[in-house]
Amino acid sequence: MAAKVSRELISVVVVTKDRRSDLINCIQSINSSVYKLLEVIVIDNASDEPITPWFKKMFPKTIIIRSDKNLGAAGGRNLGLQYAKGNYLLFIDDDAEVDSRMIEELLKVLSSKKEVGLVQPKIYDSKMRNVLQGLGCDVNLLTGRVSAIGIREEDKGQYETVIELQSIGCIWMIEREVIDKIGGYDDEYFIPWEDTDFSFRARKAGFNILFVPKAKAWHKGIKSTFVNPIIDYLGIRSEDRAYRISRNKIIFMRKNAPFLNFLFFIFVITPLYLIIHSLLILSTGRIDLLRKYWLGFWSGIWYVVKYNNPLIKAYEATDRNLGDIKYKMMVLTDPISFVIKKDAKSILDVGCGLGVPMELIKRKIRVKYSVGVDLFQPYIDFLKKKKLHDKYILEDVKKMKFKPKSFDVVFASDVIEHMSKADAWNLVEDMERFAKKQVIVTTSLGYFYHPVVDGNPLQLHISGYQPEEFERKGYKTFKFGRKELLGTGGLVHTIKFDPLKKIIFLLNFLLFPFYIISPHLGNYCFVAYKDMRE
Repeated sequence: MAAKVSRELISVVVVTKDRRSDLINCIQSINSSVYKLLEVIVIDNASDEPITPWFKKMFPKTIIIRSDKNLGAAGGRNLGLQYAKGNYLLFIDDDAEVDSRMIEELLKVLSSKKEVGLVQPKIYDSKMRNVLQGLGCDVNLLTGRVSAIGIREEDKGQYETVIELQSIGCIWMIEREVIDKIGGYDDEYFIPWEDTDFSFRARKAGFNILFVPKAKAWHKGIKSTFVNPIIDYLGIRSEDRAYRISRNKIIFMRKNAPFLNFLFFIFVITPLYLIIHSLLILSTGRIDLLRKYWLGFWSGIWYVVKYNNPLIKAYEATDRNLGDIKYKMMVLTDPISFVIKKDAKSILDVGCGLGVPMELIKRKIRVKYSVGVDLFQPYIDFLKKKKLHDKYILEDVKKMKFKPKSFDVVFASDVIEHMSKADAWNLVEDMERFAKKQVIVTTSLGYFYHPVVDGNPLQLHISGYQPEEFERKGYKTFKFGRKELLGTGGLVHTIKFDPLKKIIFLLNFLLFPFYIISPHLGNYCFVAYKDMRE
């Protein structure tokens, strides 16, 4: 998202999931800061109970972004970055509380030293208020072992000077220039190691990381599983955590350790980790955790195989070079491109989204003028960069105002299922009024759940439709796609192996003629189209 940057504004990003009490304490401490030029962005990372209803009443000025999918710490922070407008960005764990002068002290150091890109406060244990939880971390690039500086030490004034760090954690402030140069957090990690990887990438790009002793915060720290102290010691609090702790250390070492160090790590240290950790987990009787731990190990090994692999790079290069061919195949199987009037010169793209249908249409027919309408700013910004339409309107499609017969073709691709049926049929009537030659609508076949994607709450499905409803209004229809292949839980979304995904798309391409011939074969979506001249 191309947000306008303010030089003085600090964007505070807090990612949360199912921690109501902790989150309240965190936000209250941020709001008590003596530095007031803040925008606070809370990412609701698929909490079981969405936070908006109660949170907005308590903190009306806070920006809430809801994701229906758990994006992890990395993805959640990246989502926050899309909305952040500040030149400085502060990331805080949702179970942390900050001193009223912490933000001010971090900003003093970060803004006064050009070579500094990240700063971290002194972090104490929330229960033992004068006992340190850490000042940052060091990573041994031979063993992969992480050491928190100052952990469990009573603060007796032994850390009162600014020192350079290898890695940050829990709370840190960065300058936007760092993001502009190295990008966001690596989604490959999800959590943990995403902050450590970010630190190493920043240092490789020439930015220093500093500990600021006058900046103070408190963090809850280690959470007990109430299952077994051995599991607590390993940091394995769930099956997912077992998977990612095993996997992510391997990924981090492959990306950041010198190659000879990595060989020692993978062939000597990793087998020792596997044996010791497996025995410790077995001693607790948690076979489910052991299974996930080993799955994480093999996923990490697969990452190593793929990383900078010339065969994988050759495949990716070939895939890129086949881009034009893939688009031509998509044009042949795109339902809107298939039914659109070939003499259409002006087009209204209702709920234009990321613009894929319009891009395919322009590969098939010569369009002289097109307008895209959408209510989600990031989509409009994205399409402006692509220069796909001649005009863009940031507006609710239910409120569009155009003169009758303003466009040859008006189409809405995967739009009406995101609104109530009453609003959808009113929109269809508006589209018919705006169109000279043709109206085209594609939508899902019946109702099915669809999560928020791209941080866009408008992506949620609210209603569902059947072809017969459109046929009664004079539309022609045909069904296309198979849920088993393309649906939210279909193979294309569950299979991670990219070549296999390509095979699934190829299968869908080969099935397209049969969707037209056999009206009962498609069970995923349908297209409805009407000639306004008949």
